[in-house]
Amino acid sequence: MWKHLFFVLFLKSTHVQAQVVIVPASDVPRPASKQGPQSGIDTIVIGSCKIAVNRLCPDPDVTFYLYSKKFQEEPEPVRIGGEPGNSNLSSTTFDPSLPTKIVIHGYNSDRNLNVLIEIKKQYFNRTTDLNIFFVDWSSLAAGPCYPAAVWNTRHVGECTSQLVDRIKELGAKNIHLIGFSLGGQLTNFVANALRPYKVSRITGLDPAGPGFLTAGPENKLDKGDAEFVDVIHTNAFVQGIVEESGHVDFYINGGVIQPGCWAENRFFACNHHRAPLYFAESITTQMGFWGWPCPSYTEYLIGRCPPKEPQIIMGEFVNRTSSGVHLVITDSVSPFAVGKFTGPAIEIFVKSELIRRDILEKYKKDVENFIDEDDVVESLYEHSRLKNEHSKKKSENIIDSVSAEVDLI
Repeated sequence: MWKHLFFVLFLKSTHVQAQVVIVPASDVPRPASKQGPQSGIDTIVIGSCKIAVNRLCPDPDVTFYLYSKKFQEEPEPVRIGGEPGNSNLSSTTFDPSLPTKIVIHGYNSDRNLNVLIEIKKQYFNRTTDLNIFFVDWSSLAAGPCYPAAVWNTRHVGECTSQLVDRIKELGAKNIHLIGFSLGGQLTNFVANALRPYKVSRITGLDPAGPGFLTAGPENKLDKGDAEFVDVIHTNAFVQGIVEESGHVDFYINGGVIQPGCWAENRFFACNHHRAPLYFAESITTQMGFWGWPCPSYTEYLIGRCPPKEPQIIMGEFVNRTSSGVHLVITDSVSPFAVGKFTGPAIEIFVKSELIRRDILEKYKKDVENFIDEDDVVESLYEHSRLKNEHSKKKSENIIDSVSAEVDLI
């Protein structure tokens, strides 16, 4: 019954009049699968939207590609069968002794999304001794079919788990899933299909919020899905999920709106896409993205999380013993990393906090007087390093920077 209810809700949510096509299972060609025989409805097609109702893996709509030292620009197509003998993985350049990354795109996207390709580029800029797989499920994630894409994450997760199975069978141990947006939530279903085995690490890059807000831990990314789960939030409450989803969660620049995105034509996409861009930069940056601890995101929202030690590194080289909520600031343009809380980082933090608290909106005329108060940082943040750094700066520099921010609001 719940499947029928979803179908009705999906039709209502698309607001389109389109022919509905029911595709029998027998009409979809596929390799043999260990999952057994199938009968009945396989796919529901509504306009350009596909709903995987009862499909098996492997699935021609879920494909895999391998980048390696030899194939850094054009990847090798990888065929994954239901059984080891049906896979071509052993005849590719895959090296099970090297770390393995599996990158998964999100809604209305594909494996060529530029911000995900940037992650691949930065990995190879640092080292060529690794395997990078990309999962392409674009035909099951197409717009304007968001409800269908959410539905399809379970099926795509099961198919991707077969890739992990083949990798494991060849002896790989260091397996890292990297999922962006809806791909971040999809990693949960990869993990579910692999249980009791757990991959080494899952990184969620602004995991999708819509469709997952009320879901239980078995249906969305959480810290039980891998040995270590780290999550980067950049567009919470909008496209990304706001709740803590990993062993460690990093909320960047407040986690909702990213500096510099106000100047972009695609404002919401800019905020959302910053998560993979920050992660990509973390692979090679010398400055580092550093975050300070906060008891919870709610505590941050009510102003109770001033910068403090210990600061921890975010991104590719996060310490896998890290836990809890951490807050990070960045610059508004690339390179985004500003390092630890010294020098420029303090100025950026002061500006972002002023904006977050609506002080600029309320006190636009008095902002110079507000910033010029000697004790503003101490009274707001009660942090000695912040106070000391602030006292060393010329207030005129901060005033000019904040005034420029006001003009852009």
